[in-house]
Amino acid sequence: MKNFFYNARVYNGKDTEQLYDSVLVRGKKIEAVDYKENLEPHLDRETQKIDLDGATLTPGLTDGHTHFLMHCLQLLSFRFGHCKSLKEAQEVVSSGIKEKPRIGGWLLGGGWDHNFWPEGLPGRKDLDEVTGNVPAAFFSKDHHSLWVNTAGLEAAGITADTPTPAGGEIVRDKEGWPTGILMENANDLILEKVPPPTLEVAIHALQKGMEDATGKGLTGVHSFEGFRTLQGLQQLNRMEKLKMRFLVGIPSPQLDAAVGLGISTGIGDEFLRIGPIKLFLDGALGSQTAALIDPYSSRPDYRGIPTMEEEEFQELAEKAIGNGFALAVHAIGDRVNKLAIEVLEKNLEKTRFFGLRHRIEHSQLLRPEDLAKFGTLNIMPSMQPVHLKSDQELIDKHWGEERGKRAFACRSLIDGGAELVLGSDAPVETIDPVEGMYYAIYRRGKNMEQALTPAQTLRAYTFAPAFASGEEKIKGTIEPGKLADMTVFSTDFMQNPESLKKIEVLGTIVNGEFVFKK
Repeated sequence: MKNFFYNARVYNGKDTEQLYDSVLVRGKKIEAVDYKENLEPHLDRETQKIDLDGATLTPGLTDGHTHFLMHCLQLLSFRFGHCKSLKEAQEVVSSGIKEKPRIGGWLLGGGWDHNFWPEGLPGRKDLDEVTGNVPAAFFSKDHHSLWVNTAGLEAAGITADTPTPAGGEIVRDKEGWPTGILMENANDLILEKVPPPTLEVAIHALQKGMEDATGKGLTGVHSFEGFRTLQGLQQLNRMEKLKMRFLVGIPSPQLDAAVGLGISTGIGDEFLRIGPIKLFLDGALGSQTAALIDPYSSRPDYRGIPTMEEEEFQELAEKAIGNGFALAVHAIGDRVNKLAIEVLEKNLEKTRFFGLRHRIEHSQLLRPEDLAKFGTLNIMPSMQPVHLKSDQELIDKHWGEERGKRAFACRSLIDGGAELVLGSDAPVETIDPVEGMYYAIYRRGKNMEQALTPAQTLRAYTFAPAFASGEEKIKGTIEPGKLADMTVFSTDFMQNPESLKKIEVLGTIVNGEFVFKK
């Protein structure tokens, strides 16, 4: 079976200019890329001809950092991303409490951001008014804080006498009672009481999420969650119902189980592969828990919350790498980015022996002397420019304008030889890659020396994720012999990046077939 896509502006992902106008696909792979008149002699009666009517055709986009099942479940649950006040958030709960699904009897959801609420940080009593005695737990926008009602605290046994876990915080009132806000490792006190979604619920959510993602032009995602995500995707893969490709990272608490199963980074097939071990070294900017070398500008006696001791991180890194796992290290503040680089450098010999490609997730604030180390040590920065949509104001407020100039140093990392991966951090931000591409290029007009070109941005959503998963030889560019994964856009954003404001995804192609077509 041949599919012939013609009358397009084809960007192969390697060259900065449009070179051809047609792509010939045989089966699931690209057979040729050329001009229409050169390829037509190779067509036969069974070739399906697809006129793209002048649209722009790029390699299929991959989101390099998601929590995909969580994103899928939030499509079905309470979502607060649009709420501009506590009152609006309460209305979301009260209007949906009868129809939204409950996971193990809990009301779940997320996306609230108190940084932009006039009422400030919410509490359990605010939730009690609209949830009653049903336990509820809602993640903040950055997923580093939980907003829990009284029933939820009681279900978890959290009281004034509950000790604060290391690397976490239980926000308390003047009398010492929990207010209903938990941060970082304290979230586990709640999460360990919430049953995971059943496999059936997970599969249903994943299917809905794939429809959403392919409709936005994505042909693949890298997801950092637990075994339930992997289990659901495995079932869908077995049933041949995966519409996009997945790299699934394993959380560090499940490292021993993964080693016991004999799996390691890179195991899998063209649709589903095991990725790196994911671990957390600090929190986030939104919750002011990112770990800094110097104090926060807004809190002169405070440097954030490291969520893992240095010795524990070193031991985990050695164990993971020694068992053939790459690492994906969550590090936002400059203090823990420095630590991550030092530990990865110490394990360089084993890394090279196993051919591993480590990543630092977010890499938001870096010391100038650490920028070049990503390139020299072959560490991949995995960043989410869409965070700039809301983080720029918080950077100025909490890190200060001067230090903030070092934030999201995308261009400097590339100039230093690093292979930059871009993504969304969904459900923290929208999974729509167009927004991420826009902010990578325009950065809200601030610190423009770190802005990317359209070609650099496209590479970071196509070739770079394929390189990160060890699949650059089979995908990531439009070249003969590679998997026919492509995205069809309404306008040529490579020549006119301003068009990203109004661009439409007209089609998403996986294995040479449309999985979404407008």
